[in-house]
Amino acid sequence: MWRRTVVPSPGRSALWLLVIVLLVACTPVAAPGGAPATGDTGAATGPVEIRLASYGLGDAWNKALEDTIQPFMDENPNIQVKIEFRPIDGYWDKLQTEYAAGTAPDITINQMNWVVPGAARGMFVDLQPFIDRDQIDMGAYFYPMEPEWGWQGGMYGGLLYAGGQALYINKDLLAEAGLDFPADDWTWDDMLAYARQLTDPDNNQWGIHMSPLNVPYWSTSFIHGMGGTVLNETNDQCTLTGEEARAGLQFVADLIFAHNVMPSPSSLQGQENPFLTGKVAIYFGGTWQEGQIREAGFDWDFAHMPANATTGIRRVQMGSNAWSIISTTQHQEEAWQVVKFLMGEGGQRGMMKNGVPGLTSVVESQEYRDLHAPQNIEVLWSDFANYGHDYYPTPDTDEWWTAVGQELSAIWSGEATVEEATERACEAIDEIFSRRPAEWTR
Repeated sequence: MWRRTVVPSPGRSALWLLVIVLLVACTPVAAPGGAPATGDTGAATGPVEIRLASYGLGDAWNKALEDTIQPFMDENPNIQVKIEFRPIDGYWDKLQTEYAAGTAPDITINQMNWVVPGAARGMFVDLQPFIDRDQIDMGAYFYPMEPEWGWQGGMYGGLLYAGGQALYINKDLLAEAGLDFPADDWTWDDMLAYARQLTDPDNNQWGIHMSPLNVPYWSTSFIHGMGGTVLNETNDQCTLTGEEARAGLQFVADLIFAHNVMPSPSSLQGQENPFLTGKVAIYFGGTWQEGQIREAGFDWDFAHMPANATTGIRRVQMGSNAWSIISTTQHQEEAWQVVKFLMGEGGQRGMMKNGVPGLTSVVESQEYRDLHAPQNIEVLWSDFANYGHDYYPTPDTDEWWTAVGQELSAIWSGEATVEEATERACEAIDEIFSRRPAEWTR
């Protein structure tokens, strides 16, 4: 179940790219968060232009956003939305500079590592008063926004879409081996049995492949499956040295070195993803790779994440992107109307080709299923809803993700034991956390 009882972006994978930069000092102060702003930031009497900024993610994605916004403008002729597509590199840097200068757009795409630094300095508008005023039913979303977009009682983003871990199965390879598709309740033991039968060293064929592998990506599911965690509940201390976390990482390492059913990341450097070339049967990948896989030319489908047979735990990693209003806007009400549309049914349907919609009514719709047919997309989003775990979002995400990746990579290359690598990883992570500004406390 979702963390807090504890979710593209990405190292640097599609929408999940994370960029941390130093904060710019001497910035404007946000409007009070207790109620929707009034006065200069209230509704205008004539047509207004709302600048909406986003990094571009390719022609198809950009056009989808434009097509999604057009019906809103048709229904609201007093609001014209001007979309500004920007390079992803340096996006957050530029946005902070514009905010300090008072030239920022009205709305921006947002990431989980930007929201707390921005909210703490008054950069983003608290949407909770608008949500309360307009009686937005947050229970209509299967994807909870608070873990990533909430801060000190406020809500600083309206959901764009979710994405994360997907388990892809090459059905052609299963058929060649005379194997049935995995059962919904399959276990790690079952997965290993499949992988052994599907690995063929003479033909460079592998039973399993995971990419990205490092924490907080797909190896994390096995940490959780053993009952371990990466960080503590308050996300301010590394827990990778715990017995359960180490056992989860050891299970993954054994797939490479003990069972020989999974290639090491270093052995694949410079090569095309072997799942796309039909050389992997069971692939732990990202939702953002579905389009590539559809063009790969073999029969495949989504499978449920297997459970640890001993603990009974199954987990998948997931996260989201959102739209946020910049506090320097002179048109807060109109900007909210745009965000409300984008996080509502119109926006969720418009962008559902590019991510998992957060509204239950949309994700359960036949239209959404048909977009992904003949594959069963319900498997993917039901795992998100029932077994989803966030990426441990923190304001210093990029820094500690880089540090943990550097240390854990030594496990997959055989250069360090799990105990050695996790000890060094926790030392690096905890040092990063010790430098956090006090105002970043959630």
